[in-house]
Amino acid sequence: MENLTEKNRKFFDMVARYYDSGILKAWLNGILERAWRQIKVNNNSKILDAGCGTGNFLKILEDENKSLELYGIDISSQMLKIAKNKLKNKAKLSLVAVEKIKYKNKFDYIFSAEAFHHYENQDKAMENFNIALKKKGKLIIVDLSFGRILNWLFNKIEPGNSKMNSSSDFLKIFKLYKFRNIKQKRLGLFVIMTIGEK
Repeated sequence: MENLTEKNRKFFDMVARYYDSGILKAWLNGILERAWRQIKVNNNSKILDAGCGTGNFLKILEDENKSLELYGIDISSQMLKIAKNKLKNKAKLSLVAVEKIKYKNKFDYIFSAEAFHHYENQDKAMENFNIALKKKGKLIIVDLSFGRILNWLFNKIEPGNSKMNSSSDFLKIFKLYKFRNIKQKRLGLFVIMTIGEK
Protein backbone atom coordinates (compact mmCIF):
# COMPACT_ATOMS: atom_id res chain seq x y z
CA MET A 1 0.00 0.00 0.00
CA GLU A 2 1.20 3.49 -0.91
CA ASN A 3 2.38 5.60 2.04
CA LEU A 4 1.42 9.25 2.60
CA THR A 5 4.77 10.64 1.45
CA GLU A 6 4.44 8.81 -1.86
CA LYS A 7 0.85 10.06 -2.32
CA ASN A 8 2.02 13.61 -1.70
CA ARG A 9 5.01 13.20 -4.02
CA LYS A 10 2.74 12.08 -6.88
CA PHE A 11 0.15 14.79 -6.18
CA PHE A 12 2.65 17.67 -6.06
CA ASP A 13 4.57 16.36 -9.08
CA MET A 14 1.24 16.42 -10.95
CA VAL A 15 0.20 19.97 -9.89
CA ALA A 16 3.66 21.58 -9.95
CA ARG A 17 3.22 23.33 -13.30
CA TYR A 18 -0.03 24.95 -12.13
CA TYR A 19 1.19 25.84 -8.64
CA ASP A 20 2.48 29.32 -9.45
CA SER A 21 -0.55 30.48 -11.37
CA GLY A 22 -3.55 32.58 -10.45
CA ILE A 23 -5.26 33.06 -7.12
CA LEU A 24 -3.40 30.28 -5.26
CA LYS A 25 0.01 31.91 -5.80
CA ALA A 26 -1.28 35.37 -4.82
CA TRP A 27 -2.88 33.97 -1.65
CA LEU A 28 0.19 31.92 -0.65
CA ASN A 29 2.64 34.73 -1.38
CA GLY A 30 0.51 37.12 0.67
CA ILE A 31 0.76 34.75 3.65
CA LEU A 32 4.49 34.21 3.14
CA GLU A 33 5.18 37.94 3.00
CA ARG A 34 3.11 38.53 6.16
CA ALA A 35 5.09 35.77 7.91
CA TRP A 36 8.41 37.26 6.77
CA ARG A 37 7.46 40.70 8.13
CA GLN A 38 6.82 39.19 11.60
CA ILE A 39 10.33 37.72 11.94
CA LYS A 40 13.46 39.77 12.57
CA VAL A 41 16.01 37.68 10.66
CA ASN A 42 19.66 38.44 11.34
CA ASN A 43 22.06 39.02 8.45
CA ASN A 44 24.18 36.05 7.35
CA SER A 45 21.70 33.57 8.84
CA LYS A 46 21.33 30.03 7.55
CA ILE A 47 17.68 29.31 6.76
CA LEU A 48 15.93 26.07 5.81
CA ASP A 49 12.55 26.14 4.06
CA ALA A 50 11.09 22.70 4.83
CA GLY A 51 8.62 21.83 2.09
CA CYS A 52 9.82 24.66 -0.14
CA GLY A 53 7.66 23.69 -3.13
CA THR A 54 8.36 25.92 -6.13
CA GLY A 55 10.63 28.18 -4.06
CA ASN A 56 8.31 31.15 -3.56
CA PHE A 57 9.33 31.78 0.06
CA LEU A 58 13.03 31.30 -0.69
CA LYS A 59 12.66 33.85 -3.49
CA ILE A 60 11.09 36.36 -1.08
CA LEU A 61 13.98 35.80 1.37
CA GLU A 62 16.60 36.12 -1.37
CA ASP A 63 15.06 39.34 -2.72
CA GLU A 64 14.84 40.86 0.78
CA ASN A 65 18.30 39.98 2.11
CA LYS A 66 21.21 38.90 -0.08
CA SER A 67 23.34 37.93 2.94
CA LEU A 68 21.21 34.88 3.84
CA GLU A 69 22.40 31.33 3.19
CA LEU A 70 19.30 29.56 1.90
CA TYR A 71 18.37 25.88 1.84
CA GLY A 72 15.18 24.22 0.65
CA ILE A 73 13.89 20.66 0.81
CA ASP A 74 10.86 19.07 -0.81
CA ILE A 75 9.62 15.62 -1.81
CA SER A 76 8.49 16.68 -5.30
CA SER A 77 11.14 16.67 -8.02
CA GLN A 78 8.82 18.68 -10.29
CA MET A 79 8.32 21.41 -7.68
CA LEU A 80 12.08 21.56 -7.10
CA LYS A 81 12.73 21.82 -10.84
CA ILE A 82 10.65 25.02 -10.91
CA ALA A 83 12.33 26.27 -7.71
CA LYS A 84 15.80 25.72 -9.22
CA ASN A 85 14.85 27.71 -12.30
CA LYS A 86 13.35 30.50 -10.19
CA LEU A 87 16.23 30.76 -7.70
CA LYS A 88 19.17 30.45 -10.14
CA ASN A 89 21.53 28.75 -7.62
CA LYS A 90 20.73 31.24 -4.83
CA ALA A 91 19.60 28.33 -2.60
CA LYS A 92 20.81 24.78 -1.99
CA LEU A 93 17.86 22.54 -2.85
CA SER A 94 17.47 18.86 -1.94
CA LEU A 95 14.92 16.19 -2.79
CA VAL A 96 14.25 14.77 0.67
CA ALA A 97 11.37 14.40 3.15
CA VAL A 98 11.54 16.27 6.48
CA GLU A 99 11.46 12.93 8.28
CA LYS A 100 14.77 11.97 6.61
CA ILE A 101 16.89 15.12 6.98
CA LYS A 102 20.28 14.64 8.66
CA TYR A 103 21.26 18.23 9.51
CA LYS A 104 22.69 18.90 12.98
CA ASN A 105 23.06 22.31 14.66
CA LYS A 106 23.12 23.94 11.22
CA PHE A 107 20.29 26.48 10.92
CA ASP A 108 19.44 29.78 12.58
CA TYR A 109 15.86 29.54 11.28
CA ILE A 110 13.66 26.77 9.94
CA PHE A 111 10.45 27.74 8.17
CA SER A 112 7.63 25.34 7.36
CA ALA A 113 4.96 27.19 5.40
CA GLU A 114 1.67 25.47 4.47
CA ALA A 115 3.40 22.09 4.59
CA PHE A 116 3.15 20.72 8.14
CA HIS A 117 -0.23 19.03 7.62
CA HIS A 118 1.32 17.06 4.73
CA TYR A 119 4.19 15.58 6.75
CA GLU A 120 3.70 11.86 7.14
CA ASN A 121 5.26 11.83 10.61
CA GLN A 122 4.85 15.20 12.33
CA ASP A 123 6.66 14.01 15.47
CA LYS A 124 9.72 12.91 13.50
CA ALA A 125 9.66 16.25 11.65
CA MET A 126 9.68 18.18 14.96
CA GLU A 127 12.49 15.98 16.30
CA ASN A 128 14.57 16.60 13.16
CA PHE A 129 13.87 20.34 13.23
CA ASN A 130 15.11 20.50 16.82
CA ILE A 131 18.31 18.64 15.93
CA ALA A 132 18.87 20.76 12.79
CA LEU A 133 18.56 24.09 14.60
CA LYS A 134 21.46 25.82 16.32
CA LYS A 135 21.07 26.74 19.99
CA LYS A 136 18.63 29.68 20.16
CA GLY A 137 17.62 28.95 16.55
CA LYS A 138 13.97 29.56 15.69
CA LEU A 139 11.34 27.26 14.22
CA ILE A 140 8.51 29.03 12.41
CA ILE A 141 5.52 26.95 11.31
CA VAL A 142 2.80 28.60 9.25
CA ASP A 143 -0.14 26.32 8.57
CA LEU A 144 -3.85 26.18 7.93
CA SER A 145 -6.32 25.71 10.77
CA PHE A 146 -10.08 25.81 10.25
CA GLY A 147 -11.14 24.98 13.83
CA ARG A 148 -11.46 21.52 15.31
CA ILE A 149 -14.48 20.21 13.39
CA LEU A 150 -13.47 21.61 10.00
CA ASN A 151 -9.87 20.48 10.58
CA TRP A 152 -11.16 16.93 11.10
CA LEU A 153 -13.28 17.16 7.94
CA PHE A 154 -10.47 18.70 5.84
CA ASN A 155 -8.14 15.96 7.05
CA LYS A 156 -10.59 13.35 5.71
CA ILE A 157 -11.18 14.92 2.29
CA GLU A 158 -7.77 16.35 1.32
CA PRO A 159 -5.43 13.78 -0.23
CA GLY A 160 -2.05 13.58 1.46
CA ASN A 161 -3.16 15.27 4.68
CA SER A 162 -1.75 13.60 7.80
CA LYS A 163 -3.28 15.87 10.47
CA MET A 164 -4.62 19.39 10.72
CA ASN A 165 -3.55 21.10 13.96
CA SER A 166 -5.34 23.79 15.93
CA SER A 167 -3.43 26.66 17.58
CA SER A 168 -3.57 24.75 20.91
CA ASP A 169 -2.25 21.59 19.15
CA PHE A 170 0.73 23.57 17.88
CA LEU A 171 1.43 24.96 21.36
CA LYS A 172 1.46 21.40 22.74
CA ILE A 173 3.73 20.13 19.95
CA PHE A 174 6.25 22.98 20.44
CA LYS A 175 6.28 22.44 24.22
CA LEU A 176 6.66 18.67 23.80
CA TYR A 177 9.84 19.22 21.76
CA LYS A 178 11.20 21.69 24.35
CA PHE A 179 10.88 24.86 22.29
CA ARG A 180 10.91 28.04 24.40
CA ASN A 181 9.51 31.57 24.06
CA ILE A 182 6.62 30.22 21.98
CA LYS A 183 4.49 32.83 20.25
CA GLN A 184 1.50 32.58 17.93
CA LYS A 185 -0.07 34.98 15.49
CA ARG A 186 -2.97 34.66 13.10
CA LEU A 187 -1.89 35.63 9.57
CA GLY A 188 -5.34 35.26 8.06
CA LEU A 189 -8.72 33.84 8.91
CA PHE A 190 -7.49 30.24 8.60
CA VAL A 191 -3.72 30.60 8.93
CA ILE A 192 -1.72 30.35 12.18
CA MET A 193 1.96 31.08 12.66
CA THR A 194 3.74 29.45 15.62
CA ILE A 195 7.30 30.45 16.54
CA GLY A 196 9.55 28.73 19.05
CA GLU A 197 13.19 28.99 20.05
CA LYS A 198 15.46 25.99 20.63
